[in-house]
Amino acid sequence: MPKIGTIATPPGGAVSVIGANILNSNNYLIEKGRFWSGVGDASSPLAASVWVREGRIEAVGPTADERFDGEVRRDASGQFLIPGLIDSHVHLELDPSLRSPAEQLALAPEEVVGSMARRARDMLFAGITTTRDCGGGAHREHDLRAQIDARTTVGPRLLCCGQPLTIPRGHCHFWGGEVSTPFEIERVLERQFEAGSDWIKVMATGGVFTPGTRARDTQFEFSRLVGIVEAATNAGRPVAAHCHGTEGIADALRAGVRTLEHASFAGEKGFGTALDESLMREIAASGAWVSPTVNAGWGHRIEDKEGAPTEFFKRMSHCLQRQRAAGVRFIASTDAGIPGVAHQDLVKGLEAFSRFGDLSPAEVLRSATSEAATALGLDDETGRIEAGLSADLVLLASDPLEDLGVLRDPEVVVFRGEWLDRETRGTLADGTVKHA
Repeated sequence: MPKIGTIATPPGGAVSVIGANILNSNNYLIEKGRFWSGVGDASSPLAASVWVREGRIEAVGPTADERFDGEVRRDASGQFLIPGLIDSHVHLELDPSLRSPAEQLALAPEEVVGSMARRARDMLFAGITTTRDCGGGAHREHDLRAQIDARTTVGPRLLCCGQPLTIPRGHCHFWGGEVSTPFEIERVLERQFEAGSDWIKVMATGGVFTPGTRARDTQFEFSRLVGIVEAATNAGRPVAAHCHGTEGIADALRAGVRTLEHASFAGEKGFGTALDESLMREIAASGAWVSPTVNAGWGHRIEDKEGAPTEFFKRMSHCLQRQRAAGVRFIASTDAGIPGVAHQDLVKGLEAFSRFGDLSPAEVLRSATSEAATALGLDDETGRIEAGLSADLVLLASDPLEDLGVLRDPEVVVFRGEWLDRETRGTLADGTVKHA
């Protein structure tokens, strides 16, 4: 697939923020800590160093110690360094405290813009250094992306899908992507290309959030999906497909999409009730990725009041575990912004993902770092602790491969070389200083 274009880390590495305890250096060494590179199943057995210069990882391990030519050293004794986290499916425009599209659409534009910036900041401070916005109505996330890249706003690296293509009155039609003819498809696609969308999103099935649609129902004829994917591919954009129903999953996969969003194998009796193991094997063989949007809300649906497994847990754990057994590749995602799912709560989703998918901490973390970076076309930019990549890092008090819970409270977040310790994050969150 084409690589996603990314803005290089601006010269100078870390920014200067008056009054904040931000690392005021573009050349520093993180030393005496252990780290997990983003691949494999174990952290480094011994302490090792990571050299950061001009916002990128210059060297790792003994080479970093030998070649480091700066003066600033950061002691990470007893701590663990991992790659910055990636949430592959969010909606920055959506307020998770609201229950319906009508409530979302009633918000004043200036209120939405301000809230999006706060959500982006909260995500970064939680250790999420990259995210993909999977749909909005006015390309406000594109403006936010530009502000983050220009370093006038605090937030993670942002990939944008723009307005999802959907059928008339289909899922998320209120975002302006309704299409029914080839001409309308071309027009909506061109609008996304002109806005600078990194990805194209198509609603292959109905959904839960939009009244009048059903998650199990397909929305597009197969030939229409093929045309959308071909046009997007010709423009250098990969395609993400919202797909719950099994038929819609199959159509999206065979049309050539890059990521299958949700892939819940929904049938007449609900999510996870129309499993097709032959299709799961086809997904695994295709090179596509499943973005299952397991979020914090799923964590509340594991056990009932008596402590017994819920029906939802039984169905969806079986669904995910059968996909895993078939060789399907997962990337971490939360659908943040939908009712009750806060944008900064990726870690709660990862903990639930571990339970539902019967995944080890290393498997879960790979889905939120190196695997996600590969799926999103960013593996030459982020997702691993490796020389040449962006310095996107999270410093933790203990080893997350033993307990994912430590991810909830990062000691330091590093994004494009900027060192955001607790004091800095608190100061920026208070709004007492501006990101310069």
